[in-house]
Amino acid sequence: MYVVRAVLVDVDKEAEAGAKSGRQGLDAWLSGSSSGSVSVKLTILRIKRVGFLVQRLPEEGVSAVWEPSFAIESVGSPICRFHEGPWGKPEEHRYCTRRAVTHDGYCEVHRRSWRALYEKCAQGIDSACVSVAPLLRGYEFSVYVLDYGGSRVKAGLTQGWRRLWRIAEQPHVAAAIVYSGDLLSAREMEKKLGSLPLGTEGAAARFNKRIESSIVALKRLIGSPNKIAERLASLLEQLGLKGSFEAYTILSRNGIPEWLITTRRGSLGDLLEKRVRVLDYWAGYLLLDIGGSKLVVHKSEIQHRDLNGLIVPAITEQ
Repeated sequence: MYVVRAVLVDVDKEAEAGAKSGRQGLDAWLSGSSSGSVSVKLTILRIKRVGFLVQRLPEEGVSAVWEPSFAIESVGSPICRFHEGPWGKPEEHRYCTRRAVTHDGYCEVHRRSWRALYEKCAQGIDSACVSVAPLLRGYEFSVYVLDYGGSRVKAGLTQGWRRLWRIAEQPHVAAAIVYSGDLLSAREMEKKLGSLPLGTEGAAARFNKRIESSIVALKRLIGSPNKIAERLASLLEQLGLKGSFEAYTILSRNGIPEWLITTRRGSLGDLLEKRVRVLDYWAGYLLLDIGGSKLVVHKSEIQHRDLNGLIVPAITEQ
């Protein structure tokens, strides 16, 4: 029995680009503002391998299984999502082994844990942020602004060490890290940006629409990384931000993930009693090979479930 706890990605740097946005020349002098008020340093990354963070019940520890091939003979109960361990070192985390009893995936013991509260906070429930903040003093949280090629941008909150993971989980053209600090101040910044006409904390469009918008924009812009950076810098300036910001674009292993709109989407039931191989990952979706046929499945279909079967790494992390 095993439980897939997270999707891991290893990346290579593809390119770097920079851009500035701001009023220039006479317009800047008349307005009293300096030119280039927003500067963006964009790093374009490409996924080079995909892995799963796997717990083998009844153990609490996890290990990385890179380029996994797996089989699911049957599916047991959802397993509690609670885990603890050093931030930034997911392979040293220890996960609960109890059955989940709440709709958000926690057991009776951990339904009011700091992690359950933090997830509610990250979903925009301010009372949960206030409750959990004293338990997370000294930890860094980041606010990002994500451009998905639409008419608005998404402001989001994440644990500082999970920045790249969080960006990779969402459809995007590029995302800038615009703030880092304690949980409550980061949440206030997220709310402020999300309340602006250009911003949103949630989805300004349906998820499938965001996928399409991102892929269309990437196809148009990926050959000119500076244009991606210029677009993002302009959006940040329109939000009223000033300063220099790091930004990232994360491409799938295949580059632009057109497979997300050309390949049939399936569910957990499509994987039962079949040998499955992971080919690629982007925006929370896995591209899978099943006996020579390709299928796209969202990671939530297989995560945090008691899976009866085998999982085999093509590459074992030393």
